[in-house]
Amino acid sequence: MFYVFPRAIKPDICEQIIQDCKQNILERALVVNPDQSSRDDPEIRKTAVHFIKDKDNKVNGLAWHFLREANKLQFNYDLTYFQAIQFAEYKDGGFYGWHQDASGIDPNNETRKLSLSLILSDPNTFEGGELQFYNGGKQLEDMGDVTGEQIKKDIAAQGTVVVFDSRDWHRVQPVTKGVRYSIVCWTVGPNFK
Repeated sequence: MFYVFPRAIKPDICEQIIQDCKQNILERALVVNPDQSSRDDPEIRKTAVHFIKDKDNKVNGLAWHFLREANKLQFNYDLTYFQAIQFAEYKDGGFYGWHQDASGIDPNNETRKLSLSLILSDPNTFEGGELQFYNGGKQLEDMGDVTGEQIKKDIAAQGTVVVFDSRDWHRVQPVTKGVRYSIVCWTVGPNFK
């Protein structure tokens, strides 16, 4: 289950976010284990990332706005806070295999509930890198007057914000040409009952 805000962020703002974030050192992304430890696993994930920990960064306001709006319109989850935003760079075959963002039950009785993905790159500057959701092998269903094909185009468009349940299986297909930049973040709240 996801909610799409097509082309919600203007291209010039996306490009500025890329330039600001590229000034930071990007590190190889790790995969989180069930026990919350992490490991480098290039069979599952090949991405470089940087976490935006500056609470005054304008990206935080953008992300929190869209997370709250999607939650109000579709999910109605009890949200407490969102974690540091991750800037991601996918190039040279970069990908992230099928995974869920929800981290399960923890000692503090909280879990990731909603995930956000913002495509920063112009899709004409890279190939591959499609954000996909597992739907039991079925095609994306039409939603009202919007077709599944239009939803796919919207999800791939620069400036599109996608908010989805952190328990949903999803992946980023390998980037075969160019560089794909994105922002991702997660909300946290009390465990689902």
